[in-house]
Amino acid sequence: MKQLFFLISFLISAIFACGQPEESSALHAENSYDQNVMSVKETELSQPAVFLKVSGDYKKNLIGTKIKLHGAITNSASIATFKDAIIEVTYYSSTETELFKSTHTIYNYFPPQSTVEFNLKTDNYMDVQSIRLNIIGAKAK
Repeated sequence: MKQLFFLISFLISAIFACGQPEESSALHAENSYDQNVMSVKETELSQPAVFLKVSGDYKKNLIGTKIKLHGAITNSASIATFKDAIIEVTYYSSTETELFKSTHTIYNYFPPQSTVEFNLKTDNYMDVQSIRLNIIGAKAK
């Protein structure tokens, strides 16, 4: 009788012991995945200038007082969505001397792995021969 009781107790504890690690392992894997996803998202959201890139071209108007910019902002982040990107426009002379800087906000959403086009009209300054665009910030959605 003691042997039967011992055998049954042993089998019950073996069943519970075998079932527990699988559940614990699956739960741990799910928690680990969630932590990794949050870690990636937090990293991306904390560095918008790393994941957002701007490109474009420009034309001066007929009078030469305004510059029309046509560009695109590309979000290379895998998870993070940004909004309200801040673009810095730097104006250069023919000798590549920096003449002036201005900032402009592009009020739009920038989903992960996407490109969003924009148009911007800005003032032209004396002796400007070229401009460069740079993303200096954005908000997390």
